[in-house]
This record gives sequence, C-alpha cells and structure tokens, in this order.
Amino acid sequence: MKSNESESNKNSIETTREVKVNTLVVPTKDQQKAEGQRANCPSTNAATEGQNANGGAVGEFTLKDKEIIARCWRKQIVVDQPDLFHKTMLRCIEASPKLNEIIACGRYCYRDLTKWPKLNRICQAQFKFYERLIYELNMDERRLREECIRLGQTHAEYAQFGLKPHFLDIYKQSLLAIVSKLAFVDDNEREETVQAFARLLELVVDQMIAGYGQKVAEMRRDQKVERDSDEIETERTEKT
Repeated sequence: MKSNESESNKNSIETTREVKVNTLVVPTKDQQKAEGQRANCPSTNAATEGQNANGGAVGEFTLKDKEIIARCWRKQIVVDQPDLFHKTMLRCIEASPKLNEIIACGRYCYRDLTKWPKLNRICQAQFKFYERLIYELNMDERRLREECIRLGQTHAEYAQFGLKPHFLDIYKQSLLAIVSKLAFVDDNEREETVQAFARLLELVVDQMIAGYGQKVAEMRRDQKVERDSDEIETERTEKT
C-alpha cells in the first residue's frame, strides 16, 4: 500500500514539474502568429525591446539568476549533461519534424539523427555560445542582447527553408524541459534553476527574434531593389 502511495506521489511530483516547465514556455497559436508578425516588423521590435515573447518584462533577470545559472552550468551541465543541447535539438525535431528539413537546408534527412555531423556541429556551437554568454560576457544584458541579435540575423538565412520565429519557442521549451530533469538537491533548487534559465532564455530568444526580423526585412528590401532594377533594365531593352 505504501509502495503504491509512494509511486503515486512520485508521478504527481513529475507531473507538477512538467506542468511548471510547459507553463513557462508553450506558445499559443495566437502568440506564434504574433511572433511571426513581430519578426517581420523592425519598428515593432524596437518598440517592444525589453519585453519577452509573452509580453512580460525581462528586467527581472537578476544577479541571483546569473549565479544560479553559472553554478548549474559548472557543476551539473558540464559534468553530467555535456550533451544538453544535443538532447534539446532531438527533442525539438521530435516536436516539429520540419526542423529536420530546415537544418538540412530543404533536404529531409533520414539518417540516424544521433550521428548526424551537421546536427552535432550545431549542438557544439550552442554549447560554446552559452558558455561564452555565461563566463566571457558574464551574462551582461547589453552585451548579451548584441550577441543574440547577431545570432538571430544569422538564423535569418534559414528563412528560405521555412524557419519561423516560433521555432525558437519550441527550442526554449525543449531546453527548459531538459534542464528540469537534471539532478538537483531538492525541488526548490530545481524550480529556482528552471526559472533562472527561463529568464535567460526569454532574453536570448527575444533578441534573436529581433535580429531575425531585422535581417529578413533587410533581405526583402534588397530583393525588391534587385527586382526593380531588373524591371527597369528589361523596359530599357524592350524600348531599344
């Protein structure tokens, strides 16, 4: 009888943990639509800088959050979960198989994803990126924003293959879910750590979306200029 009660309590705790993680990051369809609109509107990005994807302030990212993240990274992720980002990306692809095609630049990859060299390189780059944010930039918000805007601009190159801003919310959800399953002293430490990472990821994702939107708008302007130039040249040729 006690064994059944213990198992029931364990399941209840796990459910609560998963609910807390998902509540933080799961975007609704309306939010996904809003993210897409915001990514394509630089003026909106400028007006909403300092807000997260769900409309809340991100200024709550505190020194304590930074200390919690640095400690978790050093003592748990580096030691026990160096494949954190690989697990995150596999979870992302499971949640949205379209990401497989996007990463493969339009060619669906059927090989064993755990041995996919390109995915491995992406995951290694993510590890180095976050390690740099944590230790080199000390998670300074100004420098963090600059780095993430640049990263978002780089991701805009994948827009032609179907990458949308809401995929970053899937990434955020997946990463937090993996973090929540790390070994912690107690549930209080688990919740504090997940919340700290959630606030960091709000900053990271929000600025990546801003950079993505800026770059996409720039590419569209360039394409329009090129089309207009071609049309003018065609008209001149026809007249002669």
